[in-house]
Amino acid sequence: MFGRSKLTSSSLVGRIVSLAIMSIFLVNLSDAFFVSKTKWGKSLSGDFRLLHAINRKDDGQSSSVSVYSNKLKILHNSEKLSLAPMMEYTDRHFRYMLRLISKNTLLYSEMVAANALAWEMEEEDDFQIRRFLSQGQMASEGASVLQLGGSDPVQLSKASSIVALDEARRWDYTAINLNCGCPSPKVAGKGCFGAALMKDPKLVKQLTSAMYQGTNGESPITVKCRIGTDDDNFEDDNALYSSMCHFVDTVASNGVVDNFQVHARIAILNRKLSPAQNRSVPPLKYHLVHRLAREFPELRISINGGIDSLQEVLQQYKQCPELSGVMIGRAFAAAPWQFSSADKLLYGLNAEQGTTDTVKHRMELLEKFGKHADREEKIWGAQKIRRMILKAIQPIFHGEKNAKRFRIALDEIGGLPKKDQQGGIDKERPPLSEMIIQAAQEHLSEEVLFGSPEEYYEKSFVANNDNEERSEAVKEWQKLRQQQELSAY
Repeated sequence: MFGRSKLTSSSLVGRIVSLAIMSIFLVNLSDAFFVSKTKWGKSLSGDFRLLHAINRKDDGQSSSVSVYSNKLKILHNSEKLSLAPMMEYTDRHFRYMLRLISKNTLLYSEMVAANALAWEMEEEDDFQIRRFLSQGQMASEGASVLQLGGSDPVQLSKASSIVALDEARRWDYTAINLNCGCPSPKVAGKGCFGAALMKDPKLVKQLTSAMYQGTNGESPITVKCRIGTDDDNFEDDNALYSSMCHFVDTVASNGVVDNFQVHARIAILNRKLSPAQNRSVPPLKYHLVHRLAREFPELRISINGGIDSLQEVLQQYKQCPELSGVMIGRAFAAAPWQFSSADKLLYGLNAEQGTTDTVKHRMELLEKFGKHADREEKIWGAQKIRRMILKAIQPIFHGEKNAKRFRIALDEIGGLPKKDQQGGIDKERPPLSEMIIQAAQEHLSEEVLFGSPEEYYEKSFVANNDNEERSEAVKEWQKLRQQQELSAY
């Protein structure tokens, strides 16, 4: 097996002895020593971090271990299914809507550039920081991860401190993720981060150590990556797997990261492909991610790429029980209600074990989301934010009769603030929540509005079995997304 630490295969007794020795030494060791002796942390990553936090004697650090361990527990309990980070989609409004659908799914933010956060940290006005980091406030966002992008350890450390150590407690993220998978020319090209970081695993190790130190040891740090890039020998699966192992093994050796979300495609960086093409042109190689999960049992590996339904999530676990999680992006963005049975099917929760925050049908979802919408408009202003709010609920009726009419109605509602201003109309309109409900009642049947998650799952299960190709919802979303991305260049 490639690059495996001897500690990985050591006996339980040897592991305990090693931990005991480390515990004694760590009492008087500095943080610099913690970062430099990274090879100790490879297969003992979780234990190493906890011992480090326990033995630090600096003021204010005594509670770090409990904060860290509590967040780690939440992370592990929620990662069976996760929402992939997607620019212009996984904002706080979309995450709020998904939290109404699933109590347990792990929610990732859009990528936030570390340099932007570090820059805004110096400004007196914190408006931009709140825009980047705010979460839905009508209910706890629950298990969630803030993804950062960058390649400068100082900036990433500053950004991580803003995320994890906010004294006003305006946000509460479970973990912080480093983007090592985005192939966008703006990110991996001009920005020299994202998937470009896979070429330099030693730098990634340094960056994640800086992020951990920036959180004062209070937040788990995870890494989202691909199976490789076109710099690797991607036509030879064994060579590609060897390169991926080298990346993972090197990054994990700092004792900070033991949790990876792996997109099962390479990133093509040396040809001009759009992000949409980079999500479809390179072939999926699930077997390499499965092998990684089996051969690195001390790490937590989540698989990502081309997975479109709950049925396919369950199939991934059937093929590879060693997986810690399955991450989905496009299918969530295209048809989120299809995951309304996730708590029951993946997390083993029945209706009685759920909470009042998890909705029983889509009318209830709209009612609860409406309260969030009204509050957000009150804080930020309708003209600035209405379209972003409404974008989150546009896909929840995909595939249903008159769903397109509902989306058109939402688009018209979204344009009202600007239209009123340009026309000089000083007319008081109903709250946004009322207009959302009115549009739904006008265009959608009671059967659709009040249908249960179980009924929808049964219908989608039949449809998926009848059609082995990618769902129409995902293909339609892909086409729209590709048009948006091409227009940006």
